[in-house]
Amino acid sequence: MLDKLVEKGIRVSVDAEELLAKTGDESVYERLLSLGKLFISRADVEGVLSEKNPDAEAAEFRPPSAFRPQAKEYGADLKIMHNLDVTGKSRTRGELDNFVNYFRNRFERLSRLLRQSHSNVPTVTLEDAKKHVGDRVRVLVMITEKRETKKGNTLFEVEDLTGTFKVVFSQTGGREKLMDKSRGIILDDVVALTGKILEPYMIAEEVDWPDTPVVKEKKLAERDVAVAYLSDLHFGSNNFMKEHLDLFVKWLCGEGETKELAGKVKYVIIAGDIVDGIGIYPNQERELVVKDVYKQYGMFDDFVSNLPDYVEIIVGPGNHDAVRRGDPMPAIGDDCIKSDVTKIGSPSMASIEGMKHLVYHGTSIDSMIASIPGMSYMHPEKVAVEFLKRRHLSPVYGGNLIIPEDIDYMVVEEPPDVVHCGHIHKNGYAQYRSTLVINSGTFQSRTEYQIKQGHVPTPALVPVYELKTGKLRTLDFRS
Repeated sequence: MLDKLVEKGIRVSVDAEELLAKTGDESVYERLLSLGKLFISRADVEGVLSEKNPDAEAAEFRPPSAFRPQAKEYGADLKIMHNLDVTGKSRTRGELDNFVNYFRNRFERLSRLLRQSHSNVPTVTLEDAKKHVGDRVRVLVMITEKRETKKGNTLFEVEDLTGTFKVVFSQTGGREKLMDKSRGIILDDVVALTGKILEPYMIAEEVDWPDTPVVKEKKLAERDVAVAYLSDLHFGSNNFMKEHLDLFVKWLCGEGETKELAGKVKYVIIAGDIVDGIGIYPNQERELVVKDVYKQYGMFDDFVSNLPDYVEIIVGPGNHDAVRRGDPMPAIGDDCIKSDVTKIGSPSMASIEGMKHLVYHGTSIDSMIASIPGMSYMHPEKVAVEFLKRRHLSPVYGGNLIIPEDIDYMVVEEPPDVVHCGHIHKNGYAQYRSTLVINSGTFQSRTEYQIKQGHVPTPALVPVYELKTGKLRTLDFRS
């Protein structure tokens, strides 16, 4: 029966295969064909079997009869800002002009944000700065080189669209705070530097990043609904925590405690690494229970089929998914995910109940931790705050693979209400000005690689954000 479905170009989930193997009834095959689906889930097979036998066991996660989810009463208020998503727009050839356009686009947009901040000194180009010897000026520049001098000062090479210049951060004169800030400046940062011009260099007195604006109140939604945040599920891995993810599904369907909160969940956002993938790192096959990437995605489709049908699922890619390696990543293809979900790229901006959600897998977190003093894998939320200060999701070019599109999709031009990342399998939360920062952890137990690195993940912890009240809770599905 399974072979006949495959011959028709129909994919079958792993759980559905197990059910089909137990029945030899040809009428089941005919009924499945009549569904007109390209992907058959366990729920589809159970539905056909229950039609033949009304007393047959229903789907595994049937909501309790007493469960009356509030979110079911509302239609979805979801809009993807496609102009901020690379999906379907990649035109790069990886040639020199693509790199030039990429960096020019980044510089122009971030310097435009810097111009919005007030300054008591004139803002000039580097070409004009040479005419202001002895004067205090402000320049908007990109950092191209950073090194320590023999005297313990920090020397930066900077550039703008008109030329290059040298900038010195001196530790003399009680400038400890300024020196501390200079240590946070990383290569390819776009910053505003204020200082005195002493040909052929500037003595820096202040540094500013584009940053997010300060507002009196954070934005909230009118309707009393909630968002659950997931990432790094890793279907197909032998460390995949299926039983724990099943507990999340059962909770969402009204089983267990905090039913009222479960009933408010209208949206589930998954920030990448849906599957463990194939060939992502050497000898990965030793740690896989499913070695076919399409079957891994079939397992995900089966998971989606058990979620309540009124819940909107938004799915972004990660570096383990079947997309190109390198940011920005396009959405996962329809040939991989067959279920009815909203597929987005990474990064992508979604308006949910009028609140802007910036969803990014977080591939650059590694390079940010390596570049900025005080950053660590224990606190991924601190890295996301740096994204917001710099208004850029991957400032260090070459720290992780960046695809040079003519538009830099990693620029955070519009301040989000929520930033959602994953990647490093560690939960973390912060409120930075008006933006809530969430790193959503994982449903994969500690791997051999993580043990060697000394990294301790926080699996099966799911943050849920109530959009009307602004209350964030973390639910524990570890037992």
